[in-house]
Amino acid sequence: MEIKDVLGLKPVAETGLEVTKATIEGVSSFLEIVCKPCLQELGYLIQDKVRQWRLNNIIRTLEKAKGRMCFDGQTLQLTANARVGLTIIDECSQIEDDELQNLWAGLFASSCTTDGRDDSNMNFVDLLKRMSSVEARILDYACRNCKKIQYKNNLLSAQTLIISFDELVTIAETDDIYRLDSELDHMRSIVLLVVGDAISGSGGFMCTDANLDANITPSPIALTLYYKTHSIGLSPIEFWENDIVPFDEYGIVEE
Repeated sequence: MEIKDVLGLKPVAETGLEVTKATIEGVSSFLEIVCKPCLQELGYLIQDKVRQWRLNNIIRTLEKAKGRMCFDGQTLQLTANARVGLTIIDECSQIEDDELQNLWAGLFASSCTTDGRDDSNMNFVDLLKRMSSVEARILDYACRNCKKIQYKNNLLSAQTLIISFDELVTIAETDDIYRLDSELDHMRSIVLLVVGDAISGSGGFMCTDANLDANITPSPIALTLYYKTHSIGLSPIEFWENDIVPFDEYGIVEE
């Protein structure tokens, strides 16, 4: 099938783009289906040689998003809300880190619905754009490794997750104690980690703890952000199925 040069790709081979023309064509065909306003925005970037770094980031992220989408035969049945899609395009254009790109790709993919009207992911765009690569690694570990408590109303929260300083260093890929303290502090400030008392609530570290164990228990909104960036077509209960424990195992009394 002949692909129309709707983005003006003929001069691509003469530019310094790291992605290939075939990759861009694949992404443009994807956007032609799921979000035409995003396709137009991509075309503007391709024509602007000054913004090639941003274009590279967008193409890589959208290629990952495309890989997560479900097709019915050869047809993609979902559409992204234009407002959400365009905002994600703008934000991910500045992200070169592979782990953060994966999160943006997942958020774009989960923003696609049958009618294209769902704009609920705007809440998670705001959270994700404020996260650093270190925070993304901590969030990933915390959400994957904590047990999820399921209440009778099917709402979920995380079981307390405390790790050693050495474990945190391995996860975050930095041993800078002041950066780690700042990153955890920030994660608490945007409510990605649960908020404790006045002592333990400071950056995940207890100020009086010589071992510097860190409380990295993810908040309910953090669990939802992780779910939104990793799941398509599943409910939270289905997605976390293997990690869920019933609330009564923790002696929780519901009113």
